[in-house]
Amino acid sequence: MNHPRKGIYRLGILGCASIVSKAILDASLYVPQVQLAAIANRTRSKALQLAEKYSIPRVMDHLQDLLDDQDIDAVYIALSNDLHTEWAIKALEAGKHVLVEKPAGLNATDARQLANAMSNHGCLVFMEGIMTAHHPWQSSLKAIADSGQFGRLYKTETRISIPSRHKHMGNYRSVKSKGGGCFNDLGCYWLQWIQQLIGLEACKVTGASDYAGPDGCDWTFSAGLRYASGLESECITSFEMPYKATHTLYFEQASVIVPDFFRPINGFYKMKIRLLNSKTNSVLHEFAPMNYYVNQLATFINKCDSAVTSHVDFQQSIQRIAWHRAIMNEAELFARKQTSQGGQTQ
Repeated sequence: MNHPRKGIYRLGILGCASIVSKAILDASLYVPQVQLAAIANRTRSKALQLAEKYSIPRVMDHLQDLLDDQDIDAVYIALSNDLHTEWAIKALEAGKHVLVEKPAGLNATDARQLANAMSNHGCLVFMEGIMTAHHPWQSSLKAIADSGQFGRLYKTETRISIPSRHKHMGNYRSVKSKGGGCFNDLGCYWLQWIQQLIGLEACKVTGASDYAGPDGCDWTFSAGLRYASGLESECITSFEMPYKATHTLYFEQASVIVPDFFRPINGFYKMKIRLLNSKTNSVLHEFAPMNYYVNQLATFINKCDSAVTSHVDFQQSIQRIAWHRAIMNEAELFARKQTSQGGQTQ
């Protein structure tokens, strides 16, 4: 990999998914160390449209051509879920820093292959694009939980539901073999938050779905973690329920709520943490307007620019893949049992 000139990182983009504009192209306007250098996509017309709109100098027809370009310092990967691991590894092997959209991997094989690649390219930065991780509300919630000011934390509930348009037809989210389904798409936001709040060392996992979406994908999915302390964390993700994005923490003396935590994906917006108990329903913390994607891109570039490479982000991604897969296994087992029981009663 060539060293970037004067702290400027020449960024290449793999894929033209709808997320690219918000996550990189718009965000780069606020991160001066980023120079949009090239975009590659299998459908050239899409890449040309973005290149013209955002003044990206080069458009490539083949993803590998972008990775082979020695003038590219880092890449952002926005392909279908089943391709994230493959192209993240190829990017590392090409000597590029990697920001890959979530999920970084779907199963144990993906995790193992990523670990092998990172062991051979440890000087590079690998970051999974979970944009909600890059906001101080997460550290504030942890400080509240750790302080004990509202008593013991005994339960958390997360609801992430984003109704699909036309059942995501023509989109990888509706194709099972491409890592489709709502839990692959949305469950990572819950797992990452819980990982930061209390860790993922649960003693029991649960998962359930009727897999009634297109191509047998999960269109509503319930997941749970239970800890040795008795704490329970529950999550519902859905592509069919009304929009909602909320974390709720239940303490002995109060509930703490993060409402509409996806709001800063659409611009620079304030975030609030609310307190609810028998005496009040009030704002506990209010944060200045921020944009998740600007924060995420700035964090990625800062890590690339650091003299010391930390593998904490990577190890956390690997851990999330393992727990995500364990939950999916439980849901698939649950679905098989339901099918078997249904067949026996007919």
